[in-house]
Amino acid sequence: MAVEMHRRDFLKTGLFGGALLATGSSLALLSGCSSNDGPAEGYLHLRQQDVELLLPLTGVVLAQALEKSGASAETALKAYDKVLNGAMPGTRATMFQLFDLMQLGAARWYITGSWASFADQDQATLTQTLQAWFTLDRTLSRMAWKGLVQPLMFAWFAQPEAGLTTGYPGPPQRVIS
Repeated sequence: MAVEMHRRDFLKTGLFGGALLATGSSLALLSGCSSNDGPAEGYLHLRQQDVELLLPLTGVVLAQALEKSGASAETALKAYDKVLNGAMPGTRATMFQLFDLMQLGAARWYITGSWASFADQDQATLTQTLQAWFTLDRTLSRMAWKGLVQPLMFAWFAQPEAGLTTGYPGPPQRVIS
């Protein structure tokens, strides 16, 4: 089912999304959620609160892929961190605003449909939360889903050990005849 979006709807969504991100970031900053203590140990950019937010999400989103390769969610999260390292500073700042917004219960409820943080949910509940989040008919929820999940999957499957689990044998080898 295709959803038709007109110019005014697009502008309203962008304005509302920007206002929500700015408000959430401001609240997170005032409440101390957004304190920038620097990157967590072993990471280039992800802060400790980001790791705590994303680690359970990573384990569920990439569950089968991680199992096939014998890797952990932390390994995938470090690959995601490397992708953030290659991103432009503005893009990275927007991602951190989204992470800060996801720390707030009300914003998390609006975006994902669940008040509980990802770390407080067991795997079955988190899987249900992710399925509900994916099917929400809110543009901001869809953008947040794509902003978190797609780069995470891209970062993981760009790893050589992960690519082999997909059945792709790697780049063609030069054959000398």
